[in-house]
Amino acid sequence: MNVREFLYLIDKIAPFNLAEDWDNSGLMVGDYKAAVKKIAVVLDPSVEAVKLAAKNNCDVLLCHHPLIFRPVKKIEFNDNTGAIIKQAVINGVNIIAAHTNWDKAGLNVSLAKLLGLEKISAPDPEKPFLIQGALNEKISLKSFLTHIKNSWNLTRLDCYAKNYDAEISRAALCGGSGAEFWRAAKFFNNDIYITADIKYHELIDANNSGLIIAVPEHGEMERASLPELVNLISSVDENHELEIILLDSKALTPPLRF
Repeated sequence: MNVREFLYLIDKIAPFNLAEDWDNSGLMVGDYKAAVKKIAVVLDPSVEAVKLAAKNNCDVLLCHHPLIFRPVKKIEFNDNTGAIIKQAVINGVNIIAAHTNWDKAGLNVSLAKLLGLEKISAPDPEKPFLIQGALNEKISLKSFLTHIKNSWNLTRLDCYAKNYDAEISRAALCGGSGAEFWRAAKFFNNDIYITADIKYHELIDANNSGLIIAVPEHGEMERASLPELVNLISSVDENHELEIILLDSKALTPPLRF
């Protein structure tokens, strides 16, 4: 299998035509004709991730977040993007991104499944990033928050509610930055909305509407979907040509909390 054929494989589970117009999914650095036998999967491209991929004899580093997101006018090896490109070229590692196509095709659904939600759906075709589902029985807000944290292996989860003794029967979520969808989550009668990167004034508005907001760290939330991405790639690799590993590599240094 070569890089182009591997991209066709990804397209089966997360079609690239689902990607947003502003997105940059697909091949970031590499050669369409290069042979592919081993894949490393990671949330973010980084120098460390490329080195780990090379150390593990991987031909491809498959990332969720794109390496190149905005137009590049020059490649400077001393800045972050340039340093990653340099390492990729030196080590013969092809970098591919599956960003908003994976968001729509699998990331958010996989997060909902990890929570054990039922009747999972995208209620608004114009907002395909928003996923909702029902719990099989009502549980307390505090119990559900603990369940989220454990299911997604989070180190932190903030919650904003008018009533912390509330019960939860319906939940909506959007992996990563989904603050813009809180009104839709409320409109479709969800008790709680889970997303990252929500700002102060958005929290106030959502809170005043009666919607409970839970805010995990962006990367931790999305990272929880990667094992499912690995499983899906394996399922469409019918000839079992590929070895796939999940890298424990984080582009962002964990914060100091005190």
